[in-house]
Amino acid sequence: MVLRKLIFLVFHFPIRKASTFFLTLGFLGLAIPAIGQQNSVDSLYLWFDTKIGMINTGLYKSREFVEEYLVINDKHRFFDSPNYLSGTIWYQGQPFHQVLLKYDLYEEQVIVAPRNVSKVSPILLEHHKIDSFSVQNRKFIKIGVPEGQSNMEGGFFELLNGTPHYTLFKKHRKTDVRKMDRNRPYYEFKDKSQYVIKYGNAYHSVKSRKDVLDVFPVSRSIQRRLLGTNKARILTDDSVLVLLGEISLVLEEENSVNGL
Repeated sequence: MVLRKLIFLVFHFPIRKASTFFLTLGFLGLAIPAIGQQNSVDSLYLWFDTKIGMINTGLYKSREFVEEYLVINDKHRFFDSPNYLSGTIWYQGQPFHQVLLKYDLYEEQVIVAPRNVSKVSPILLEHHKIDSFSVQNRKFIKIGVPEGQSNMEGGFFELLNGTPHYTLFKKHRKTDVRKMDRNRPYYEFKDKSQYVIKYGNAYHSVKSRKDVLDVFPVSRSIQRRLLGTNKARILTDDSVLVLLGEISLVLEEENSVNGL
């Protein structure tokens, strides 16, 4: 982990740290590849992790993951898939790329499995050390409970959209149902996601189109008009984004009229 931190320092404070970094690599016998403009810092991290072995990076120093819930159908508790998917995770302030991970929506835990390493169990990462992660090109950010907003649940939120007017998040969760099959208990997990809008410095949990409109300073006549043009009763990613797009146009028009 020390050398990975040194990589981070080099590319944030290159003048002070670069010489120390290259001297350290030389002392360890690690020949760094030529880094040109076409190469990213991400490539350097991948090169380094490949050289020392991902299992030695410090990411896998946590407790073993043990499966506790038997599932016999596709109603699993994980995001998108019960299989490990390739992603990126920021852990203890450092990025780890091409990590095999899966996100448990029931217990809100991230599990990682070493790639191409046998006889090593999956690891349950320490929740408080995770800053953010991405999987299937979808980014999740950890948000604490804002001060004065005890009604909002903290944790990992998918970033759906961000504009100068608002940021839209989705809180993915699943609840369990215990069933029996030939006297053997098994579990089914059902989606219980919700949308959260950050407007200004406040976070708003929304469950209906009316909730979405109430977040913004728009008149009742505009609310009625927008409610009339958007007929979807159940909030979905698409319906929320469409409604927020219409609200953004209204806010931009009002700012233009007011000379803002």
